[in-house]
Amino acid sequence: MSQHAQPSAQEEKADSAPETLAIPADATPMMQQYLGLKAAHPDYILFYRMGDFYELFFEDAVTASQVLDITLTRRGKHAGEDIPMCGVPFHAADNYLEKLILSGLKVAICEQVEDPAEAKKRGSKSVVKRDVVRIVTPGTLTEDSLLDARSANFLASLARAQGEYALAWVDISTGQFQVMGIDATQVGMELARLSPKEVLIPQGLYDDEALALVWQDWKSRLTLQPNSFFDSGKGERLLKQEYDVAVLDSFGGL
Repeated sequence: MSQHAQPSAQEEKADSAPETLAIPADATPMMQQYLGLKAAHPDYILFYRMGDFYELFFEDAVTASQVLDITLTRRGKHAGEDIPMCGVPFHAADNYLEKLILSGLKVAICEQVEDPAEAKKRGSKSVVKRDVVRIVTPGTLTEDSLLDARSANFLASLARAQGEYALAWVDISTGQFQVMGIDATQVGMELARLSPKEVLIPQGLYDDEALALVWQDWKSRLTLQPNSFFDSGKGERLLKQEYDVAVLDSFGGL
């Protein structure tokens, strides 16, 4: 990314964000449910559980059919247009997840969270309750079938507080976790050493001029999060709660 005419994180995020689909009043209960869940997870491919399949609709279906080389079909209409659809078998979902993740996509897995018999009690047209139960990204994999046994699967995160930077990394599949204070000039070198599959950063840090060249190299692995997720005071409280301590002095400078 050049130092001039540089788009802000918010502008770039807005440019790349998928269009939110309106929920028409005459949509079926199932489609209303789907559109509501998709609106809450616009940056993810939504695996919507229907019986023995995860179904995908609209642009998700178009994208997935191309990446997975599966048939794209149609189901019903939305705003007068046919709704693209494709699906993958529930029992073989890991194979398809692997291809989507390796292609740089992120997946939200939506499951049925109630017994269909309970839905029927509310009426013949009632839809089974569903909710997103897991977000799958390159740095959050735990399935052995999706991991490379020869290397760590690090999820890294960079934050800044009071002008100082900190880099943390974890392998969720093994529980390995480390954190270190770091200078802006060291970020690129440390990321290259760790080779994380995904890097979480606050939106504000994406605009840090001292890191512009680093983000050029790691753009495909970046996941931007709200600045509020990186509040140092909140982080301190969570650490004290997690480790049941009153102070963090025994953990060193971080």
